[in-house]
Amino acid sequence: MGQLVKNLIFSGLRSQNPQASERELYHQFHIRRLGREPADKIFATGKSMSQGLEGEMTEPQIIASVIQQLDHLKIPYFISGGIASIIYGEPRLTNDADLVIRIFPFHIPKFVQAFGGEFVISAEAVQAALFSRRAFNMIHVNTAFKIDFYPISDDDDLEIDAFARRRLHDIGAGEAWVASAEDVILAKLRWFRRGGEASETQWRDVLGVLKVQGESLDFAYLSAQAQRFGLKDLFDQAREDAG
Repeated sequence: MGQLVKNLIFSGLRSQNPQASERELYHQFHIRRLGREPADKIFATGKSMSQGLEGEMTEPQIIASVIQQLDHLKIPYFISGGIASIIYGEPRLTNDADLVIRIFPFHIPKFVQAFGGEFVISAEAVQAALFSRRAFNMIHVNTAFKIDFYPISDDDDLEIDAFARRRLHDIGAGEAWVASAEDVILAKLRWFRRGGEASETQWRDVLGVLKVQGESLDFAYLSAQAQRFGLKDLFDQAREDAG
């Protein structure tokens, strides 16, 4: 979320709640961003939520801080999802960052300790996510920016291949590992299929990367991987739609 949008939201909140404290306004801001339950969790931590808009970390700075900690913990990662789509494709708004990570149960105590100061995160949630092989997230207290983590599975060949092909990109606050353009397309196609082929955002992201990257894409790799993972029909349709 851009600074202008945040300023406008706070302006509206102040006009609606002229007697509210800065902390109460941040609570309302988080409710609008995330919904009541996550916002209440942040509020219940008692952590400061009122640094002021001008002093807030930017999203790239938050991501860079997370990456620095992952490197320190020796947890390999790459950025995927909406942010990767923006790097390779067309601009759009995103309220979170998606990171594919290689994490094991022995990482959990230090992982939670590293992020517990600035984020809402629990060891129980991370442990449950690893046990059930699903994603988990943490929320930055002062900005409500969300980091979604996707632990890689040993039998997920699509993500294993993506790890081997990740690329370094400048994200505005330093360099970070990002999925290649081809692997962003493949991941988006898989999410599109798993979601019942109903997500306009996923499909639009795929078309955006195809249009912007054009002939620089490795279409032999894309076609082979799409065939391998049962996505060839979607890939062919996306190429046609992208022109």
